Amino acid sequence: MSPHEQPGSRGYSVPTGRPYALKELQAALGALGDQARELYETAHPAEYEPVADALHAAFQTAAGLAPARSYTGCPEHPNGALDPEAPEGWGRCLICNDRRRLGRRGQGGAPRPAGEQPRLGYPVPDPPYTLQGLRDLLRTVEEQRFHLNLSSPDADFVRLADDVHRAFIVARELSRPRGASGCTEHPGAPVDPDAPPGEACIFCAGRKRRSQRSPGTPEMLPRIRRGERRQLQRRFDRPTG
Repeated sequence: MSPHEQPGSRGYSVPTGRPYALKELQAALGALGDQARELYETAHPAEYEPVADALHAAFQTAAGLAPARSYTGCPEHPNGALDPEAPEGWGRCLICNDRRRLGRRGQGGAPRPAGEQPRLGYPVPDPPYTLQGLRDLLRTVEEQRFHLNLSSPDADFVRLADDVHRAFIVARELSRPRGASGCTEHPGAPVDPDAPPGEACIFCAGRKRRSQRSPGTPEMLPRIRRGERRQLQRRFDRPTG
């Protein structure tokens, strides 16, 4: 039975709001091809900004048509920040992992059993980001848009949202000011003044330093809020009266 067919119904039931949203998405994606054709290899980053803005708006509409998903897999903070250094066996939610690091056991961060993991976030293409890569993604989106209709399965809307998000990421990175670091992975990254020549990207330099750190090197713990620090330092209860 289709997920949009109700028991006892005679046929397909269109979800509320889908006709309007699909029409809006079709119109937005149809105009993107013309905008991308006006770009050229040496275009200024500011010329990519209208395409990135249009793709972001189209992605929001496409994500609304697809089934909802969680960025972190956390039921309490589904759209919270991701923990870039989550220990093995922990979840991806930065807020819950910080709680666990502070000693609050059992307050989130534990992974779900296999088979119950929701679809996390949206895909991000690997660098380098080029105009040709953006055009290829837009061509894929255009082919999917042509075959999309009100009775399309949810998997088609999920696939379209994923590809629109990939195209948005590429256009967003191309719209960033070209940094002096020369890094193809992080074009707008600031320069690390302490990095050796040829490794000026502050993000890549920090990643390299972390990988070269010995296992016994002390690490900075998350900062404890002021109220929590006073509570931890108090060893005895105050006398009454």
